[in-house]
Amino acid sequence: MIDLHLHLDGSLAPEEIAELAKRNHVPYDPKKVRLSVDASCTSLNDYLECFAFPLTLLQNEESLEYAAYALYTRIAHQGLIYAEVRFAPQLSLNQGLSQDQVVAAVIKGYQKAHQETGIIGNFILCCMRGKDNHELNLETVKVAKRFFAKGVVAVDLAGAEALFKTNTFNQEFALAKSLGVPFTIHAGEADGPSSVWDALKFGASRIGHGVHSIEDPKLVSYLAEHQIPLEICPTSEVDTHCVKSIKDLPIREFMKAGIPITINTDDMTVSNVTLEGEFDKVMAAFDLSDEEVKTLWLNAINAAYLDPKGKALLQKKLEQRL
Repeated sequence: MIDLHLHLDGSLAPEEIAELAKRNHVPYDPKKVRLSVDASCTSLNDYLECFAFPLTLLQNEESLEYAAYALYTRIAHQGLIYAEVRFAPQLSLNQGLSQDQVVAAVIKGYQKAHQETGIIGNFILCCMRGKDNHELNLETVKVAKRFFAKGVVAVDLAGAEALFKTNTFNQEFALAKSLGVPFTIHAGEADGPSSVWDALKFGASRIGHGVHSIEDPKLVSYLAEHQIPLEICPTSEVDTHCVKSIKDLPIREFMKAGIPITINTDDMTVSNVTLEGEFDKVMAAFDLSDEEVKTLWLNAINAAYLDPKGKALLQKKLEQRL
């Protein structure tokens, strides 16, 4: 199994949160701290509130290393062979770390998990949507370049999509393009097709979520023609009210159009999901054949930010599992 859209801070298990709180001497009452959404969640902004407490614990190198190690080890035991875990280095600077130090720490955690489990992984660095954080975002892009092919494979833009429009972040992705750093962008999740178009104009090679692309036939055709992968996160799309139910996801429409969609978890803890569970839900909702499921896996391999040798290795591992 392969997960291309997985947030570190939204995927730490409750027991890992408890361990981090203990290590950091931070009071933690699981009855009072909201880590997962429920039926009361009304929007993406509401959903994002579940990240607040975990982020307070990811402010030093030891905690960041542990978090990456714990997540990669856990998903390896769940059967994943590859994952691209994303996080925003700029959200872990409250105790004086630089973005470089943040990234180095999570890479160290992954390397330990890789040595113990054999899982293969990389990181995507998130720029954040916000009013006054362009400088922090530009630094994130520069850090991605410094760690490029050393554990970091791309950058992203995450956060409140409807509040901070995609088209206002041109300078971040102009810089990424000039530095040769590929990027995916959260778009078409809480905003409409125009957000996806803006991401594509910047040069995004993948789209995070992209569900609202279905509302624009020209966009659907463009995504299919240019083989732009969509990182669909089924339960998350329901939790954020992108769609009412998993059956309302345009999975069949995207597949029929020839768009290479992938199935991912987004935030394992916030949405209380596993990748296997997400596939089970999609298979049941759309009555997918074994061949169609295999196509989804191959889509993920082709969409991964890996060189041909890395993709060939994943395909070999996948065939062994199948």
